[in-house]
Amino acid sequence: MENIYFKSVTVESAQPGKLRNISSVTKAADFLANEWPGKRGRLHGLAQQACLEAEDGGATGEMARSVFVEAAKEAEI
Repeated sequence: MENIYFKSVTVESAQPGKLRNISSVTKAADFLANEWPGKRGRLHGLAQQACLEAEDGGATGEMARSVFVEAAKEAEI
């Protein structure tokens, strides 16, 4: 499985005041699963699914990035 890179997204991390730059589908999937500091709403689940689909070749990195950004907005991070 090849890592799929996209334009970096800056989000708040679980550590107060610390920002994270997410620039690939793999990093986004890991952040969603292990470091997500905000609420895990509907878009969080959709972002996880989009990352898995992108890793499997069923979606593009830009599609995964787009859903990740919307999930981050929903969680206000």
